[in-house]
Amino acid sequence: MLPYNKCKSRLKIGICLGLLFFLGWSETGIRESLAADLMISGSSTLFPLEQVWSQEYMKKHPHVHISVLSTGSGFGIMNAANGNIMIGASDTYLTRDLRARFSNLVSIPVAFEDAEVIYNIPELNKTVRLKMDGPTLAKIYLGKIRYWDDPAIVAMNHGVTLPHRRIKVIHRADSSGATFVFTDYLNQTSSEWHQSIGRDMLPSWPVGSGYNGSDSLVAAVMTAPGAIGYAGLGWVHEYHLKSAALKNRDGNFVVGSIKTIQAAGRAALQDPTFPQDFNRSIVYHFHGKNVYPDANFEFWMVNKNLPGETMRDIKTLLEWVLSTGQDPVYTEKMGFAPIPFRPIQLRLTHILNRLLPGNSYQERSPG
Repeated sequence: MLPYNKCKSRLKIGICLGLLFFLGWSETGIRESLAADLMISGSSTLFPLEQVWSQEYMKKHPHVHISVLSTGSGFGIMNAANGNIMIGASDTYLTRDLRARFSNLVSIPVAFEDAEVIYNIPELNKTVRLKMDGPTLAKIYLGKIRYWDDPAIVAMNHGVTLPHRRIKVIHRADSSGATFVFTDYLNQTSSEWHQSIGRDMLPSWPVGSGYNGSDSLVAAVMTAPGAIGYAGLGWVHEYHLKSAALKNRDGNFVVGSIKTIQAAGRAALQDPTFPQDFNRSIVYHFHGKNVYPDANFEFWMVNKNLPGETMRDIKTLLEWVLSTGQDPVYTEKMGFAPIPFRPIQLRLTHILNRLLPGNSYQERSPG
């Protein structure tokens, strides 16, 4: 397993290289570069898994060089659409608004992940796991619940002695897919949040301190007693973070895990109304005792107008990621649930075919 501290050191180097890349290369320069040089940029949640994938893929394909940068989902989507990078990594799907803005993008699901509520309450026993629901979380992030012993939190956690400690609200400051998934849960469970803030990659936060990237947010929560934040399962596992059990659509409090994320994904894929291109939220939509309510697909976004040779290299990489790359030795070890390729092979094949030059196949999505 690639340690996250190594990922973060690579992140610092990658950001510097990325700045040189964008300052020194025009869009034309990128398109004239070697077809086997691929750049992936975007989601900080997906970044560690992409590091593992790229290193393994380059071992087996020595003619290919892959650079991976952790810059946030919003950055990945926009720069893939602009042709500045080859693959934009995102925790969010292409919403109706994003499809209208970036009609040249194709989104391909590459893994399952989630957004988990993490916290740092030193007074709690290590064996205690807090329960949380959407309306209560919304009030915390609206600044209306300020202490950990608030009656709304106590009511959900019978038998747990909560301290009268001030809650330190931590959130992302950059355009973040993890934020999109987290606020999606708040948006669907709290009318107050829906009416005042909504679902967004970069919302207007009413309270709290913002940090760029999942690594910085996690570090902030770990070092601030009383803090609350959110991050993907991979970060929770790597740093042994305390995460809350979230209330799902059936009223069950479910802990984020490989199995509960898979249960959410499986429920979506078995739903006959779920769009063929996967461009719809799976947050809080599905019933089931063990369905985690804040799960999501992880996506790679590819510009349909890239040169044919580059596109063939990307398609070959994607075929590897969606087959060999889904092995638990890569996905589950890094805190992601694999995509079940066989049951959805036809859907994925249709999407991949859109990446071939001259292919006019189009999906329609209601999301």
